[in-house]
Amino acid sequence: MKALEGSTLGRYELKRRIARGGMSEVYLGYDRRVRRYVAIKVLYGSDEPFIRRFEREALAVGALSHNHILPLYDFGEQQPWYYLVMPFVDGGTLRDYLLESECLTLDEAGSFLEQIASALQHAHDNGVVHRDVKPSNILLRPDGYAYLADFGLAKAKLETESLTHAGAMIGTPEYMAPEQSNGINDYRSDIYSLGIILYQMLTGRVPFVAESPVAISLKHIQVKPIPPSQLNSAIPQGVERVILKALAKDPAVRYQHATEFAAAYIAAVQNEHMHIAQHPTSQMKLESVQQLENMSAHSATTLTVMPAPEHNIPSHPALPAPLVALAPLAQSTKPTSPVNALHFPLVKPLQQTTATLIAMSTPKKRKVHPVLFGIVCLLLFASFVPLIVNWEVNQASHVSSIKHIQTLAIQQWATATVDTQANAQATLAAQARAQATAGISTSVGAGNVLYSSSMLSNDGNWINDGSQCFFSQGYHVYTSRVHSAAWCYAAQHPYSDVIISAQARLLRGDSYGILFHLNPSSRSFYVLQINTLGEYRFVRARGNNPLTWLTLIDWTHSDAIVEGYNHTNAFLIIANGPQFRFYMNKKLMLTTYTDATTDAAYSSGFLGFFVGGDRKGGTEAVFSQIWIFQK
Repeated sequence: MKALEGSTLGRYELKRRIARGGMSEVYLGYDRRVRRYVAIKVLYGSDEPFIRRFEREALAVGALSHNHILPLYDFGEQQPWYYLVMPFVDGGTLRDYLLESECLTLDEAGSFLEQIASALQHAHDNGVVHRDVKPSNILLRPDGYAYLADFGLAKAKLETESLTHAGAMIGTPEYMAPEQSNGINDYRSDIYSLGIILYQMLTGRVPFVAESPVAISLKHIQVKPIPPSQLNSAIPQGVERVILKALAKDPAVRYQHATEFAAAYIAAVQNEHMHIAQHPTSQMKLESVQQLENMSAHSATTLTVMPAPEHNIPSHPALPAPLVALAPLAQSTKPTSPVNALHFPLVKPLQQTTATLIAMSTPKKRKVHPVLFGIVCLLLFASFVPLIVNWEVNQASHVSSIKHIQTLAIQQWATATVDTQANAQATLAAQARAQATAGISTSVGAGNVLYSSSMLSNDGNWINDGSQCFFSQGYHVYTSRVHSAAWCYAAQHPYSDVIISAQARLLRGDSYGILFHLNPSSRSFYVLQINTLGEYRFVRARGNNPLTWLTLIDWTHSDAIVEGYNHTNAFLIIANGPQFRFYMNKKLMLTTYTDATTDAAYSSGFLGFFVGGDRKGGTEAVFSQIWIFQK
């Protein structure tokens, strides 16, 4: 197929090819209408069987809606091309991840198993059999969130025609169930394939390999797999029994539901952890004990409960008529997976990335010159002398050595100074809270004022380079390039649980917003953006390349946002641990969003402002009236 970089399909610009198969290619694309990056699978229209496969994939995915099934945004044709449009997932595939990791821990493998099992269960409940479950069809986000993709071989009850000729073999041989060699497929075939993936995650290899697909298929039919504990001694017997049951040759002997398989595995792992805690010196090989201890330590630092809210998956645009016309299928009473799933951020082999990870997660410590430290201490001491004197007056009976400085004049002056400062702080806090929360019916719980500025001039905290970041009747953030983003920040001290209020106007370009919890060393931060169309987006960023950032909430319209240019929008962001609430122009825009990432780089950081867009001439916004309150 001819490379299509730089061309367009409908409203989509094809930026670069990111994957290639026998008859189709996947491109990183840009949707000009909703201004987001997407993945576009393209097929040349001369191959009729694969065109029908594309249509089947669109029908199969269009009938499903699940947090761990990659949604379909759009489906269309532009002769001679047919294409599917899906979200761009920037963590690679499970296949890529397994190539970088010899094998996964019990808990990490359980996380992926549980997520994909829940996706398969939803598909099976709706009459869809995937038929090609394998690591390359499992897409990963950097936080370990998994999506099942590529339903091109799926067979659904809603179809009336046979997808293959009788006895035809379809799928990937290394992951195919024995019965698939004879053209027999049902939901238990998917469970077998998922068992192969679990075997590979824990041992670093698939159970059957050979020189030809036919030879591999014969092994699936005739040969028992090597017990996984012989390849990885850290695999407990209970876990091994679960894996081997999923790989039973007879479909009737396997688990009959995908979530039943996942639940059995999770229970076996939990039982093993309890056994180790109660019998740390039981009859296990030393290397197994050490490996499980390392696993427990890894789990303690990376384990998180992540409810996978619907905001993680952007809302679907209107699909073509054949997709939206599908009648919903009856709900099944089959067991479902737990509401909360365990997620582990993706970690590359330590020998390759240890230095990088440390640099991202641990801010550099700066040495303080002794003379400078002494001067600072003297200044601090001098500023607190009145308070110290007042305290000492009240404690005269305990500090007799300084009675000669306890004069009535000093006591009255110190007391008056403290009262004046307290009254000024109380007045400032009351005025700030009134300004920030006026018109908001629900109390936001603003505490003490931590920082405030009109942003009409620099108070010494903000970056001011005269081009990207500068002051002129407000604080301007500007990028002159097309397809670019820029941000400027105040190098004060990190904030964690705070309420942020600020006003902003867009002068040119596409989007602008507030960024917070910025870690300059790793360039990690959160950013709440709005655009000229009255939409907002919430992103977790790391690094300078926006293509690798994780969109937590994709562009969503809100009537609270004033559209267009040169109109003031008043942001109010409540950051309380992993929970966030957003107001715009005194109106509630988002009730609560929870991001349960375990990365400490996002727990606190600096405050800043953001602009970005794709228009010629760049993007510029001006910010003012910034207030930060303790939450």
